[in-house]
Amino acid sequence: MNFLNIDPDTLLPRGKTKGSPNASAHDNTPKTFSDRFGGHVIQRPTDQVLFPGTNATEATALDEISQLIDLIYAQHETAMNICRRVYRFYVYHTITQDIDDTIISPLAETFINGGFKLQPVLEELFASQHFYDAAGGAEDDNFGGIIRSPLDLMIGTYRLFDVTLPDYKTAPMDFYNRTGEMLNKLSGMGMNFYEPYDVSGYDAYHQFPIFHRAWITPNYLLNRYAFIRDLQNPLIEAGRPKIDAYQFVFNKIAFARAAQAKLLIEDLAKYFLPQHENFDFTTTPPNASLTAERLKYFLTVFLDQLDVDPEATWTDRWEHPEVYQEPEVVIGQLRSLFNAMLQSPEYQLY
Repeated sequence: MNFLNIDPDTLLPRGKTKGSPNASAHDNTPKTFSDRFGGHVIQRPTDQVLFPGTNATEATALDEISQLIDLIYAQHETAMNICRRVYRFYVYHTITQDIDDTIISPLAETFINGGFKLQPVLEELFASQHFYDAAGGAEDDNFGGIIRSPLDLMIGTYRLFDVTLPDYKTAPMDFYNRTGEMLNKLSGMGMNFYEPYDVSGYDAYHQFPIFHRAWITPNYLLNRYAFIRDLQNPLIEAGRPKIDAYQFVFNKIAFARAAQAKLLIEDLAKYFLPQHENFDFTTTPPNASLTAERLKYFLTVFLDQLDVDPEATWTDRWEHPEVYQEPEVVIGQLRSLFNAMLQSPEYQLY
């Protein structure tokens, strides 16, 4: 395979027929398939019928491959299988009979009717109510239920906080040092970038029976948490990726809402976590994706419980820094909150 042998339809490099230029190594006799394919026979090329024993050519070999592809795509199960893979990648790995009938089957029809193009399938899935269903309860774990791959976690976090890398043109050594550190962190989280375990890619999204859960082991989880924690390390040297929790809140959250601890947590949840805008720190509403227990945990981690009135003290610290003169206390509280939310299961999932 090389970049000088480009397929005219896909514009991708393809293999060469063995025995070129006459493809003499190719077996061009008719192939009969099993009953599962209706006993279909891939026909002998026309010149082979007229002149038995004639060597195959590249054209006749490609014609046979084309017949094979048409045979595969003529099976309805092919479209179903591809749409199930799409569903597992973007929604969840468990496909019940009901999902197969009501979600996968219509997607397969769209795939077939659209000339076997994936874009219409993706558009239909992403625009469906099912894709956004988030009612509470164990029966709806398919919403926000896929564990992020290490690469998704890293790049998604960098984009969320506008973390940039050195310019590879003006500072190539700094660029390669930073990206090298990124690759080491990915490896520690279980992804050797550009080195999947086999030719089908990284196992986590699609391989039975573990699927996405392969990304979580005791060591991998510890390194995922360390990745978040290290981004907020106050001792991190200049030029390395860093999260400024105070500046993020100052820029993204209305000042008055940031002064109220519960409102601040609600607003940050809309940035960080898959959820509906239905929060209650006391009871869990029927369609909430963040439980009251989870919200209270974030609140407890955030506030300094040694204060007589923790929520009121936070408000005063935020609104009157000139009086308290405790910027490090404010920053420390925000770092604790960010760590809790970004290390939470909700953030580690899609």
